[in-house]
Amino acid sequence: MESDLIPYTASPGLNARAALVLAPHPDDEVFGCGGAIAGHVMGGVPVQVVILTDGALFGDSSVRFQECLSAAAVLGYGQPDFWALPDRGLTYSEALVQKVVDALKASGADLVYAPSPWEVHPDHRQTTQIAIEAVRRAGQTVRLAFYEVGVPLRPNLLIDITTHLAAKEAAMRCFASQLAQQDYVQHIQALNRYRTYTLPRTVAAAEAYWVLSALELEHIQSGGLWLPVSPGVIADLSSPPQQLPLVSILIRSLDRAYLAQALDSIALQTYPSIEVVVVAALPDHANLPAACGAFSLRLLPTDTALPRSKAANTVIAAAKGELLLLLDDDDWLMPGHIARLVQVLQRQPHVWAAYTGIALVDSQGKAMGQAIDLPFDAVRQLAGNLTPIHAVMFRAAVLSQGCRFDETLDLYEDWDFWLQLSKLAPMVHLPGTSAVYRIHESSGVHARDGSADVAALAIQQRWAHGWTPQQLGQIMGRVWSHPELSANLNDSRRAVEDSQRSLSDARHTLAETRHGLTEARQQATDLSQKLAAADALMVQQGIAMSAQDTRLHAAQGHITELTAQLARQQQDNAMLLTSRSWRITRPLRWVGDLTRRARKV
Repeated sequence: MESDLIPYTASPGLNARAALVLAPHPDDEVFGCGGAIAGHVMGGVPVQVVILTDGALFGDSSVRFQECLSAAAVLGYGQPDFWALPDRGLTYSEALVQKVVDALKASGADLVYAPSPWEVHPDHRQTTQIAIEAVRRAGQTVRLAFYEVGVPLRPNLLIDITTHLAAKEAAMRCFASQLAQQDYVQHIQALNRYRTYTLPRTVAAAEAYWVLSALELEHIQSGGLWLPVSPGVIADLSSPPQQLPLVSILIRSLDRAYLAQALDSIALQTYPSIEVVVVAALPDHANLPAACGAFSLRLLPTDTALPRSKAANTVIAAAKGELLLLLDDDDWLMPGHIARLVQVLQRQPHVWAAYTGIALVDSQGKAMGQAIDLPFDAVRQLAGNLTPIHAVMFRAAVLSQGCRFDETLDLYEDWDFWLQLSKLAPMVHLPGTSAVYRIHESSGVHARDGSADVAALAIQQRWAHGWTPQQLGQIMGRVWSHPELSANLNDSRRAVEDSQRSLSDARHTLAETRHGLTEARQQATDLSQKLAAADALMVQQGIAMSAQDTRLHAAQGHITELTAQLARQQQDNAMLLTSRSWRITRPLRWVGDLTRRARKV
């Protein structure tokens, strides 16, 4: 399915305690992961940027360093660390790996950003290899996030950088010396916009990353440093790719439309050493190309129809690989399926076969939400098939031990083959699903006419004569313990149902409590707002009353002063009227009054 190959959702960022960014040149840290850096800064996560080379081949190193400092100021992460190694002369070395490990320890980073394995610039590719080894040594708590600059990678994480888009573009424009040679801003804008292809319209830009844990990098051994940079292509440091075991993926094809999807899933495998062999189970099979992605492909035609077991033996005989995996044309593999199984068989050379979990889909390819991922159980395998055919990878050497598909069987021939393998050694179970099995009628296994039951009985009868007393005892023991196990299972189911009901009731009560708490919080908020408004009104009224009191006090002082002035005036008048001078001048005042009256007449 599409979502198995590219994310259909975007993350706001990568969680980290601290981040270390490895940039081959001054500007790669911004072009590749400027949005992620801005997100870390906004979240308060420390970011240390290391610029490995001086960038002097296509510019003045001092100018480029200054541009880098300006971009750092825009993003706000602090000051980058310049190692000033020669531009286009970066080479993997033990000293350089150790220097990165030291930088990791000093920064306390649990997340490292580095160019992706798909980059074409040699400095980028060397930085990738250095980062992988440094993270592998750092331990399982460190993750490695590959970013893209010159070549799109195949991501397992998309980060929404819409919020940080303006900051990233401003930081990119700080590199004027490089933009004068090429409009990298335009290219990166286009790349970040393209990354929204599978995302909602609200996402204006996204950065793509391939994120791996240190545990997932463990298969890169210190004695054989190699790196798959794309399906079928090896970036060789010390070990030639010929040292990797060749895996033959063997397809029995009925020339159905499903075949294209099966081949596409092989082309996307992360393991680099694969050949594909397709056996036509029917005459007049359509021609196939000579390659499946980067892997060689051979078609084995037929003049007559081949039953399932005959087709399996035919394609196995044509295989060149050390490790073999059968795939029917209606099923498909997830990208890491082959790499996971190879890793198990490489680490356990005494094991003949390993298998992993398989997700189930319906005839239309829609996920059913179920998986076949059973641990190995030799007794249970006697009673029924443990896993579909493409879940199992086995060594080609089992053929020399007499293992082959029984051509008298046309159903459950894979179950019979697993029983043969189990006689050599137990099969190793690798938990977790990494391939897909389609449930539909045309396979015959799921037919409702009873043929599958007859075929299963035939397998059990052919193996029953070889059961040891111990195996028979184990089978019988399980039969007799079945009622007790069923009763225990029913009790467990009832307990689970009771727990689920209790949990449902608790959730309902919690929901009601949360609702009541929400209402109480709203009431408290409303009351707080009313109290705040009342407090504000009281403050305003207090200010007004204080002003009024001030004016009243001033008026009272003025009245007191006027009263005192009036009293003094009255006293002065009284003294004047009783004075001797007032009495002596009385005739003069009388004559004056007569004169004024005469004038008026």
